[in-house]
Amino acid sequence: MTRSNALIRSLEHSAMRVALALIRSRERGMPRPAEPTGRQRVLVCKWCCMGDAIVSLYAIREFKHRHPDIVIDMLVSARIAEVYLRVPGIRGVHVLPLTGKRLLLELLHPKLWIRFFSLLARLRRNRYSQFIDLELYRGTGPILKRLIGIPYSRGFQVEGALPKYHDFEVPLPRHMPEWQCFYRVLGMEIPDGKPEALYPASAGEASGPAGPERRGRRRIGIVFGSSFNWPQKKWPWEKYAELITLLADDGHEFILLGAGEEREEAARIAGKARGRITDTTGSLDFQGLQRQVAACDLLVGNDTGTMHLAAACDVPTVTLFGPTDPGKWNPLTSTPVFLESLPCRPCYYLGSMPPCGHFSCLRKLEAKLVAERIRGIFELESGG
Repeated sequence: MTRSNALIRSLEHSAMRVALALIRSRERGMPRPAEPTGRQRVLVCKWCCMGDAIVSLYAIREFKHRHPDIVIDMLVSARIAEVYLRVPGIRGVHVLPLTGKRLLLELLHPKLWIRFFSLLARLRRNRYSQFIDLELYRGTGPILKRLIGIPYSRGFQVEGALPKYHDFEVPLPRHMPEWQCFYRVLGMEIPDGKPEALYPASAGEASGPAGPERRGRRRIGIVFGSSFNWPQKKWPWEKYAELITLLADDGHEFILLGAGEEREEAARIAGKARGRITDTTGSLDFQGLQRQVAACDLLVGNDTGTMHLAAACDVPTVTLFGPTDPGKWNPLTSTPVFLESLPCRPCYYLGSMPPCGHFSCLRKLEAKLVAERIRGIFELESGG
C-alpha cells in the first residue's frame, strides 16, 4: 500500500469541488460579513487526526484565555472526540457520526444520515456567531458552516488543496510546525518558546515507583503502530524487537502502546524481543493511554498521535520519521531520528505520497542508531 485511501480521497475531492463551486456561484457579489466581537458562541471543527487534535489544544487554550467570554464548542469525528472531552474551556463536544473506517459503507447507511441531520438541527439551535475550521486539507468546513447557519468563518488556505472561501483565512506554510499553524488561524501571534504542557499534573500522579526502586532503570514506551490509514509511517516490527533487546541490557523495562488492530504485531514484538515487556495493546481508552504515557520516562515510536500525547504530558520522546517531515510534525518534546542521506524523503504532503516500492527511509533505519539516541538522552538527564 503506497497511498492512503486514494480512491476515497479522490471521490471526496471531486464532490467537494462541485459543492464549493456551487457555493461560490450562489454567494458571488454578496457582502462579506464582519468579524463578530464580544461575548459569543463559537463552533470549532476538527476531523482528523489524534496528533493534530492534541496540538490544536495549545492554541485553543490560549484563545480561551484571551477571550474568556467566548463559549467554545467542538464539532469533531468519533476518532478524536476523547481528546477534547473534559478539556477546560471547552463547553461541549459534538461528534460527527463518521468513523472514517469503511467509509463508503458508512455513507450508504440510512441511519448515518438520520443522525447527521439530527446533529445539524441541534447545532443550529445554538446560534453560533463564528465557525472555526481547524481541518487542514478537507473542504467540508465551508459546507458545514452553511448547513448549520453560521454567519462568519475562519480557516486555512492550503497550497494545492481546494479553496474554502472562509471569511478570514491564513496560509498554511508547508514546513511550519503544525502546532504553530493553529495559533495563526485563531488570529494570535506564535509564542516565542514552547507552550506549557497540556497535562503537567499527569506525570506526577502516575509516575509510579521512584528513588531506589527505579534507580538506573527507565520505563520506555514503545509506540510501534500508526494511524490505521498510514502504515507507511511504521518502522518494521522486527526493528522494535531488536531495539528492546539492545536496551534491555541497560536494565530498562518496556510497555507496548498500540491500538486493537495491532495486537498481532505486538505479540510478534513481545515474542521476539528479550526484556521486561508489558503489553497494553488494544486495552486502553484515551484516558488510560494518557496515564500510561505519563508514567513513562521516555517514548520511542513512529510519527503518530501517541507521541504528541507524550509531549502534552511533558515526557521526552524519540520519534522515527520516514516519509513525513520532522520540521512540521515533530512533537514538542521530541528528538527526531531520520535518514538525512535519502533525497526522496520527506515525500508526504496533503494526505498522500507518491508510489514507493522500497520504503528505505524506515527500513534502513537501524536499531543501533535509535538505541544510541535514547541512551544519549538518559545520559544527559542523569548529568553524565
